[in-house]
Amino acid sequence: MKLVTVFVTTTLVMLFVAGCGAAQRPARALYEAVLPPSPHDKQVALVEIAIAPCPAKPGCNWYRLKGTKVNKDTFTIWFLADANPFSSMSLKDIIFHRYILQEPNESPIEYIDERTGKALLPLFNFVEELLPCAQDDNQNTLFEKGTYLGHPLIRKKKLKPKIIKPPSGITQLTLRSDLIIGTSRNFRDDGKGRKSRKDNYNFVPFTKEKYDEMIAAGINYFTAKGKQVDWICRQAVFYDGFSPGIAFPEELYRSNFLGLQMFIDEPACRLAGKYPPGASLDKAIEMIHEHIRERVNNVGYRNLIAQQGINPGSLKLTEPAIPIWETYVGTSYYQMEANPFGLVQECRWRIDPNADSQQILMLQRINEEFDVDIPVNPHNLFMWFYAQMRGPARALNTKWGMSIYGQAEPHLRFPSMKLAYDMGAELIWFWTSDHDHHVPYIEQLALAHRMTEYAKSHPRPDLNKLRRTASMAIVLPYGYTLPTVWQLFTWGTHIYPLDRKNRFGLTYKDVLSPAINEIAYCLKNKISYDVVPAGKDFDPAGYDKVLWIREDGTVRFAAEHGLEPSR
Repeated sequence: MKLVTVFVTTTLVMLFVAGCGAAQRPARALYEAVLPPSPHDKQVALVEIAIAPCPAKPGCNWYRLKGTKVNKDTFTIWFLADANPFSSMSLKDIIFHRYILQEPNESPIEYIDERTGKALLPLFNFVEELLPCAQDDNQNTLFEKGTYLGHPLIRKKKLKPKIIKPPSGITQLTLRSDLIIGTSRNFRDDGKGRKSRKDNYNFVPFTKEKYDEMIAAGINYFTAKGKQVDWICRQAVFYDGFSPGIAFPEELYRSNFLGLQMFIDEPACRLAGKYPPGASLDKAIEMIHEHIRERVNNVGYRNLIAQQGINPGSLKLTEPAIPIWETYVGTSYYQMEANPFGLVQECRWRIDPNADSQQILMLQRINEEFDVDIPVNPHNLFMWFYAQMRGPARALNTKWGMSIYGQAEPHLRFPSMKLAYDMGAELIWFWTSDHDHHVPYIEQLALAHRMTEYAKSHPRPDLNKLRRTASMAIVLPYGYTLPTVWQLFTWGTHIYPLDRKNRFGLTYKDVLSPAINEIAYCLKNKISYDVVPAGKDFDPAGYDKVLWIREDGTVRFAAEHGLEPSR
């Protein structure tokens, strides 16, 4: 197919950073983009990019990219960086100190990561896909050929340099990327309750006023649709969903835009009835990995713009930041292996012995089944689950978090959120909709406000350090999980019950009993511990003690100076 040449004005001004050669004076260049015939009005037709050294930041340059679309709308981005981001070579260690976006007919917004104080960059592979990229291994900022937003780019001529300065009238959005307090729907209950537990709530869409109310309470992650996006996209919150008419490509440059999908829903729960009878534990791992990998590289936004007639060219536009939302958190390690972003627990906390279902009284049932004496209190209940996420998150360098469901006893809700925060959880969510699962809107507001105030008064240390605070690791054989809630099956399915025998003739209960005993010991003695399978990514370094549990029934207690008999 013959391609139509569309001119793209690109102003490039660059100073090589130290170690990359002699300093270069500011420069500009005009580029031409090659687009398909009859390009969509929102395809970028003209781009002006400028680069110049920053006197206030030696070794860094200001970069400016001004894009003009086929429909003549313009957008501009500025960023301050310490290396050439247009090189085709992988430069993952580029430091971006500032990042500013000005959309058509809007004032500029600067996105700041509250944790670091530096630039918060867009989600969709900013350097690799959203910036011009030189062809082959060209290291010259004024490259002759390259790509931009998925289409070829050709330099036409060099232009007279211009001074680059940040724009005036900037609105700074400071977003906390390490504590995401989110609600799962773009609607709420109407506040009138429900007639009975058999009835559902009546739900109504969020209005602009309700978004403002939630933001004031501390909720900083929303799902939104259509005009709802316009109400929140210029506030210091994250969102998924798409704006009216698709704001292409500006939406991709918004650092608070997280795509179209909030989570991958319950892989272990959904597979619980699908494992073949008699399947090995290896088969369970294989199936859950396959299930997640089919869903983890979501290209929903790319498909959306393509359906609108916008040609994405070579853009992949995969969403890399979609966590898993799961009940059976004993499978966390295996799920995190397939999804490097992380996992959020569905918390239906029950501890009252008069609960309407005895199956959900986790600690009581573990005590009875394994003949241990774990003190039944809220802290120990939370730790039973959190240790099964924090250990895998430490091993695989991923995020973990928790969510409040309507079934959770009210007095357990905030304490569980607070402990999760103290242990390094980065995701704290609420479930909205569906009968007993629903957390009423007024309670979401109150809990979010309390959590936000607690976080303000209790700043956390470096998250990598916080993730490594457990002194004890309880290591299960690879493929095993602790019993899950409801039926006390492993993997949450009758295919892997506790009385099933392994290749050594031992039941799963026999294999897991030493782990349960050690958990009981740790909880009684207030020892911080993690539970993690012996996967290839598990590293015992940094733990003071490690309890290695083998499938053949042997148990080794490794301390800092070698192996010791198990307790």
